[in-house]
Amino acid sequence: MQLITANLRRYRSIEDGSEFTVEPDVTCLVGKNESGKTAVLQGLYKSYPVNKSKFDEGLDYPSRLTRERKEEGKLQVAKLTYELDDSEVAMVEERFGTGVLRGRTIAMTTGYRYEGTSTWGVRLDEGVAVNHLRDGLDLPQATQQLANQATTIKALTQVLEGMEAPTADVTRVLAEVESWRGKDLDLAVIDSLSTYRPKFVYFGDYDSMPGKVSIPYLIAARTKGTLTRGEEAVLALLSMAGVDLEDFQEPESHEHLIRDLENASNSISSEVFEYWTQNKNLSVRLDIIGTPEPGAKAPFDQAPLLQIRVVNQRHNVSVPFDERSRGFVWFFSFLAYFTHLEEDSEQQLILLLDEPGLNLHATAQADLLRFIDERLSPTHQVLFSTHSPFMINAHKFSRVRTVVDDEKKGTIVSADVLRADAETAFPLHATLGIELSQTLFVGPNVLLVEGPGDLLYLEVLSDTLKSASREGLDEGLVITPAGGIAKLPAFIGLLGSNGLNTIALVDTSSNDTAAIKRLREAGRLGAGGIVELGTILDKADADIEDLFEPGFHVELINDAYQGLLSGKKLTVKELPDDPRLVRRVERAFETRGINNGRINHFAPAAALNRNQGHYVSKINDKTLDRAEKLFAAINALVSRD
Repeated sequence: MQLITANLRRYRSIEDGSEFTVEPDVTCLVGKNESGKTAVLQGLYKSYPVNKSKFDEGLDYPSRLTRERKEEGKLQVAKLTYELDDSEVAMVEERFGTGVLRGRTIAMTTGYRYEGTSTWGVRLDEGVAVNHLRDGLDLPQATQQLANQATTIKALTQVLEGMEAPTADVTRVLAEVESWRGKDLDLAVIDSLSTYRPKFVYFGDYDSMPGKVSIPYLIAARTKGTLTRGEEAVLALLSMAGVDLEDFQEPESHEHLIRDLENASNSISSEVFEYWTQNKNLSVRLDIIGTPEPGAKAPFDQAPLLQIRVVNQRHNVSVPFDERSRGFVWFFSFLAYFTHLEEDSEQQLILLLDEPGLNLHATAQADLLRFIDERLSPTHQVLFSTHSPFMINAHKFSRVRTVVDDEKKGTIVSADVLRADAETAFPLHATLGIELSQTLFVGPNVLLVEGPGDLLYLEVLSDTLKSASREGLDEGLVITPAGGIAKLPAFIGLLGSNGLNTIALVDTSSNDTAAIKRLREAGRLGAGGIVELGTILDKADADIEDLFEPGFHVELINDAYQGLLSGKKLTVKELPDDPRLVRRVERAFETRGINNGRINHFAPAAALNRNQGHYVSKINDKTLDRAEKLFAAINALVSRD
């Protein structure tokens, strides 16, 4: 039985109803803080929880809808629609007749004043069930005629109950109907399917295991039914070892107890570290403390105490479990709780994870997303909330549902990501940005340039040289703009960590000496290196524009800034002296009072790219010679592996 739609209303921040479709494997709720993501998950959980929990009208009903609360009777909160699978349909039809189900979907409604039960909406064909019960009965002719006229279960059983000498088959049919709750077909079908309805499991950031617990306290809390989710995770871990709480008070032997704890630690650790790639040198150890510390406060004044410790095998040191990173603590706690719950549950489970990657590094969030896809979703539907772009699979945007808190309607869940406001959609945009940045780095060799204008200049010059059978840029290079020399170190670190060969083309300026030094010291260029334009052009200061002749560049400037120049074109003669051609143009603009003496490096490059047919023929041999020398230096750093 699979959840396909959910409609929530009148719960916490959810007011007028929030219906959304649920994916068969993973559904991701994306929204900013206080948008109502937790309310959505908890509303689902309370509709059919794995543990005791129910809707509390006094606490959960939206506070600003007091009038509606008084007017309504039985208050619906969750209307969940499920779809039966083939085996469930076959089970129902074998018992009640082929075609008895008018459809595979069943709507279940739960809310306030439902007394912890759900109302099922099952569409049945009672005539099919009547035929199924009647089929094969050997009846006297008069009785057979009456039975054939029956169109309801009640009418058929009345005919059969009126027989003076019922046969064994008649007795069997009557006993079958008698076994139905209330002798009602709808209730009988519901009861037969109830064990297939999945229960909801909710796990949030605050449900992590404590690092130390008192065994007597746990026994008392278990008896009272007041265990927290984190304490339940501790019991789950012990259950995996086959250890009861009472075993700590009266163990068969100390050695047996230690061995059981070691087995549990090893079992859960091996599964955790299959997906936790952040540190493979960790393991979990369970210790018994027989005597409380002096002055210990309740409940830690009650021995024995169980302490969970994390061992760092690299440094040969251990620390209490709850002193490790909160991300690791959450991941370990959830896996212990879920593994036991999965083994112990007789029903299917739907997992609700509230901000599961909240305290995880980006790569650890990727581990968690892989864990959800590979370990959980093949057997359980998963719904999780997030506002992290690293918890969103850019290749599976269909699983995303946005959660927005509307001022008039309250929390709204939608599959239409285009309707979300900018803040809600930010993680989606960031995810696309991350994915886009990764697609830019396709290929083993990356040429990093400072800006998009550099990319255009290089491509035009390379194509021009190649058309003349001269050396252009190596075809294996992927040119990637970094957005300025200040950002180059970050790009180099990113690319180097992914094993890519990185070549950086940088302008030469006395102001950038320190930045270039840091690039050289980064040591992450692989077989690549740094190519300085000043070295190629034999100048102390040089930009990529200095590959061109001044007259050619001025023509590009006139094209790009013809509006600001107001018909009075710039000339080479009015360019002041300066080692850098770009700086000469900027000083001329400053003298004229144009654009605050600044130029956009991309604008003239775009003019060249836009009108290549006009400009390429004007690129002289001196420019091509400089460009060829530059490309030879770059190509020499390309990795051939």
